[in-house]
Amino acid sequence: MSVLTLDATYPDQRNRLTAVFRLIVAIPHLIVAQVWGYLVEILAVVQWFIVVFTGKRNKGIFDMQYSWLGYYARVMTYVALIHDVFPPFGTEVGNVPVRTDLAYEEAGNRLTTGLRFLWIIPAALILFVMAIGAYVVAFVSWLMILFTGKQSEGMWNFIFKVVRLAMRVQAYGLLMTDTYPSQTD
Repeated sequence: MSVLTLDATYPDQRNRLTAVFRLIVAIPHLIVAQVWGYLVEILAVVQWFIVVFTGKRNKGIFDMQYSWLGYYARVMTYVALIHDVFPPFGTEVGNVPVRTDLAYEEAGNRLTTGLRFLWIIPAALILFVMAIGAYVVAFVSWLMILFTGKQSEGMWNFIFKVVRLAMRVQAYGLLMTDTYPSQTD
């Protein structure tokens, strides 16, 4: 079973100017990611029927979802202060220091796919609680970046791990993998 990997490196110095206006500058990306995300969710419903009835994933749907997930990861890591590189729109990776990887598996488990809407609830609840903490830590990190130009590595690691868990929950919820989302690598 494949696990979504999300890789990034801790930056020693941070750009104060881009941090100040981070949320405002990211609004167009957040809109594009949300609209594209609606399409990906509709495709997940189609994929659900395909996997439940055939036991196999559709490669075209997976590829579209994977493209969105990579873009979404670049946008969310930018918003979450993981890096300072403004991500390009669409599937172009550019020089964003974040990489995602998820191997395509044609075979899909019919039972776990059929009950996915129930099985994802514990992971989503854990993510929700962790995300609240990550928002607080991100705000404190934002203040640190504004005043010192640096971010605590511990805070960066916590935010990064929450974002990585969020991407894994997304991949699981979109039926891209049968591997249950966790923090272990």
